[in-house]
Order: sequence, then C-alpha cells, then structure tokens
Amino acid sequence: MKVSLKQSQIPSHISLLWKVFTKKTQPAKLPLLRVQVDDFCFDEAAIEKYNRYCGFESGSFPLCYAFVATQPVQLIFLTDNRIPVTPLGMIHMGVSFEQITPFNCAESYRFELSVGEQQRGERGLEFELVGEFSLNGEAVARYRSRCFIKMEGTKGSGRPARVKPVKRTWAPLTPLQLDSTQARGYARLSGDYNPIHLHRLLSKPFGFDEPIAHGMYMVAKVLAASPTDLTKASFEFKRPALLPISGAVEGCDGAMRFVNDKNKPVVECQFG
Repeated sequence: MKVSLKQSQIPSHISLLWKVFTKKTQPAKLPLLRVQVDDFCFDEAAIEKYNRYCGFESGSFPLCYAFVATQPVQLIFLTDNRIPVTPLGMIHMGVSFEQITPFNCAESYRFELSVGEQQRGERGLEFELVGEFSLNGEAVARYRSRCFIKMEGTKGSGRPARVKPVKRTWAPLTPLQLDSTQARGYARLSGDYNPIHLHRLLSKPFGFDEPIAHGMYMVAKVLAASPTDLTKASFEFKRPALLPISGAVEGCDGAMRFVNDKNKPVVECQFG
C-alpha cells in the first residue's frame, strides 16, 4: 500500500493534531504502508530558527533535522485509518540517523516513510518507522525511529536478554538544564504538541506528575554538544525526563549521553 503526495498537499499541523487527538483504534501489527513525497524541500529559514533554538552553528544542517522536518509526514502515516496505532499512546524508544551525502536546500528530494522491523513482546508491539531521502535515485540520508505501543493480551518472544552495559570513562561536555517553558517553545518550533510535554495538568492523565522533555529536543542538545560533526548516530531513550531537569551532556570515545543530577542516563548515543 502506498500514499503519494506533493509537499504542498501535506496538511497543516493543526489539522493533523486534530486527527491525532481524535483517532481511536485497537492496536495490532502494522501493515506495510508507505507514504511518499516526491518533491520534499527544506526551508533554510526554518533550519536557522531550529539551529538557534537548539544550539547548533548557523548555516549547519543538524543530523537530526531531517527527522524533525518530516514529522508531519509521520503524523500522516500514524493517523491513517489503516494503521492500528493511536499516536498519543506511543512511546518513543530510540532513533538512529545516517547522512550519506550532504543535503542541499536548493534541491527537491524524494522522501519515503515505511514500516521497518516489528516485534511482539509480553507488553506490546515494538516497531520501526523508516524514513529515506533520495535524489535522482541515489540515497542521501535515512533514519529509523523505534516506537512501542501497549497491547492487551499480547503474546510474543518475551523480553530480550539484558545487555551488560559497557564500562566507560565519561568526560563532561556541557551542563544542560531543561524546563517546561523550553518544552513549549520546542513544541512551537517542531509542531510536536503531544500534551505530555506541555503542562502538568496535561501530562497527568498519561501517568506523569510533571511534563516530560521532548526526546528529539534532548537528541538535538546532545548533538549540539558534540565536538565534531557526526554523519551517523544511534540514540536510546533510557528514562523519562520529568521537567524541570538538571544534568550534563557527557562524552567518551564513540559515545555521548545526557545524565540527570543523580548521574542516571536519560539519553544515550552511540556514533562512529
């Protein structure tokens, strides 16, 4: 199954959010739906605004920005009636990026969003959304977003064996403090108005006494602290970041992380 559209046909954030808030369905395994945009262009002014807010250098194209720019396409996918997922009930578990060649804002790219690997477990379904950019048939960049939805009475392969963490010697890169004002600012910037990020009264029904930080904002802050430009990185969200939160971005060979003031990892990044 494929949905093809022009970039001008992508609905506004408001109409997509209405679909997000009103969609009801019974979670199940995802069909192999694909959404394709043949003329996807990047807005230089929007990139500069993103760079200023997240702490990237002016004129740069952050590794994570292609994901943020295509979030409306992700919502088109997730609100499609053929997809048995309610976006408000999803948990973002991790995301990886690969930049094969640099983006050029003067070009139009083909963007395809599709379902990647899916795995049923004891608590629900873990699945991937795979975004791929190409130009004249050549791959330019891709990302994989790993998500989880709870499913009643799910039977599957069970929990995977725990991987013993690698012992590392971490060095501080930069302190990092996040609060709900920043979260609301990032929502306006990215269009991610998931209520769990906006106010404690809105996050409470979802089981959080305080709003939690956007995962992709934390990804951006970690990448902005990197001493070198990365072309490939994989992120894992370790625990919710209840706001306000204070901590630091730390680094070592081939890895970075954001830890809270109790030195517990919130986001971990592997690169190389």
